[in-house]
Amino acid sequence: MTNRLESPILPAIRSATKLFLHGPFGAGKTALALERARWLLEQERVRGDDIIILTPQRSLARPYHVALRSAALPPGSPPLITTVASLVRHAVELYWPVIARDAGFARPEQEPTFLTLETSQYHMGRLVDEAVAQGAFDGIRVARNRVISQVLDNLNKAALNRFTIDETYARLELAVPLGEQRTARLNALRAAQSISREFRALCLEEALLDFSLQVTLFNQQVLTNEWSRAHLFRSHRHLIFDNVEEDTRTAHDLVSAWLPSLESALLLMDDESGFRVFLGADPAGAQEMLTMWADATGGEVAALDGQHIMDEQVRAFHDLVEWETRSGPKGRAPQAGDPLAAMTLPQQEFRFYPQMIDWAVEESRRLVQDEGIPPGEIALLAPFVSDALRFSLETGLARHAIKLTTHRPSRALEDEPAARTLITLAVLAHPDWGIRPAEADVTAALTLSIEGLDPVRGHLLGRVVYPPRRRTIELGPFDKLETALQERITFRAGERYARLRDWIYAYRAEGDLTPLDQFFARFFGEVLSQPGFGLHNATSGPRVAKQLVESARKFRWALADAQLEGGAAALGREYVRLFDSGALSALYVPGWQEPDDAVFLAPAYTFLMRNRPVSVQFWLDVGSSGWWERLYQPLTHPYVLAPGWPRHEVWNDFYEFQTRQDAMRRLLLGLIRRTRSRIYVGMSSYSESGFEQQGPLLSLINRLLAKELARNKK
Repeated sequence: MTNRLESPILPAIRSATKLFLHGPFGAGKTALALERARWLLEQERVRGDDIIILTPQRSLARPYHVALRSAALPPGSPPLITTVASLVRHAVELYWPVIARDAGFARPEQEPTFLTLETSQYHMGRLVDEAVAQGAFDGIRVARNRVISQVLDNLNKAALNRFTIDETYARLELAVPLGEQRTARLNALRAAQSISREFRALCLEEALLDFSLQVTLFNQQVLTNEWSRAHLFRSHRHLIFDNVEEDTRTAHDLVSAWLPSLESALLLMDDESGFRVFLGADPAGAQEMLTMWADATGGEVAALDGQHIMDEQVRAFHDLVEWETRSGPKGRAPQAGDPLAAMTLPQQEFRFYPQMIDWAVEESRRLVQDEGIPPGEIALLAPFVSDALRFSLETGLARHAIKLTTHRPSRALEDEPAARTLITLAVLAHPDWGIRPAEADVTAALTLSIEGLDPVRGHLLGRVVYPPRRRTIELGPFDKLETALQERITFRAGERYARLRDWIYAYRAEGDLTPLDQFFARFFGEVLSQPGFGLHNATSGPRVAKQLVESARKFRWALADAQLEGGAAALGREYVRLFDSGALSALYVPGWQEPDDAVFLAPAYTFLMRNRPVSVQFWLDVGSSGWWERLYQPLTHPYVLAPGWPRHEVWNDFYEFQTRQDAMRRLLLGLIRRTRSRIYVGMSSYSESGFEQQGPLLSLINRLLAKELARNKK
């Protein structure tokens, strides 16, 4: 393998030029960007705070944080490593006295409250509830929390792409198909439009800054005010902008406006990427920047063709898939070696879904224990990761002493067992909230909290200490149970339950108004993380608990000035209600930092945005249409809200088919480029839900196999 820094473009990297560098994932672009940063710091003696490094998402900045915090670098302030979203928030907060009066706020002298995703959902939830009560969404099948998230998504994309609210919903109406449901969909969109306006009015009235309003203020106030714009652009002299294709139009416009003020700039783009389209990424805009770079900036453009991750067999497979999924003239298929040698299929056909899972577990065991591949070099990928799939893989691998870690960023905290346990125990510790937890939740909380308590004994314990007939929010003592019951539950589990119960009642007796986030932190630290309790040796539980603490803390900060009936106690009760509503979680960076000693399970797109290659991938459930289809989102649409979509162009089946084909092509090539040696393909005749399946990815694999068989016969 060639050293990444033995590159003909090193002279351009080690100079104060404006350079746009593009190429496939794994070509060494980030390594060259790090070389530029080190050269500026070490050779040019540039102050660290004169350098700004932008990535579309904080998790993508990990290589820069690791490399540029080295003690070997010159002393002084480090470069600023951030995202445009963080830059926007900081600028709005810094320049608030300058921009607030002209931005339309009712009380511009009032300090603003910056909302997280969770607190934005909380404030919008009241408006959605009113619309739901009036039947505005009766004609579509979508849960309340999904209505909230899709309306917020529309506001975010409107701000990022400089659309008005009315223009945004006019575009969305272009994507409503003809048919029986058209009237219901249009009515729902108009209700969402009304909610968007009401939410924006609420924010202006109460100085609440959700993400969309922050971006709007940044674009319309900070960048148009001569003083704040000049001050912002003088704050840094050197720029590195990585993964340009995964960022938004606002990011592209900001960088384009900033370039004339910069002494040097390095922009990096992965070819055929743009996986964050659903989050507002504008890969077409990045390509346009590349096309116009030399004329607009006088800078240089360089392309990297090499790839330093895939071995020879995987590279041949990549080239075959690239050729087979190409939409234009194909010419002759790649002939180098055996292009399917990198793809491993089961030796038998699986009829049922659990058989495929058992195969994936056994193959993972063999790779780890027989071939010596570290668990962290194995990724199990599927279009969607259900709780059943996670549980089956986790328990199966645990039988072989192999850890599994998973990451599902779109998953609500409510769906995490550790978070649900902490919430249930918090409700039991705060009877003044007046929320009586369900018997099933108490049983589940006790089972997860007490190490060695299996579901059968957990159900028995929950039934006797928290009986359905009891109307008060109380937990019965273990030592008052009949001896026969104590023996069935076991005295060891009973002793641990008693410790847990005693802690809750001691906390009650304190009678203070401990904030909920502090309660979570105390209970986790003093009980659940201790030996004998469920999260002592857990892999994902501590991460979820920390995320819950952070979420509750930010909720408290955001509502600190709210006049809630009940004062501080009401804040905890309101957070529990937000949790129970299924609100989506904000980005939690530690959740992307998975341990290196565990097999990684994630949806395929999540793995791509992790931006870390592995030796072996498993593509599970390749017969599913989820590898090709978009999620059902009746109130939003990523493509008609893209900046490049013609304002009056109607979305139709042809565009839908083309975008699905292109998305699957990008997905497959992105996955293969992040594989070093092998891809295992798992399939079953019937899906997890019991339906027969024959999705486009399976059809593609069958087509490749048939052509290879025909080629070998010649």
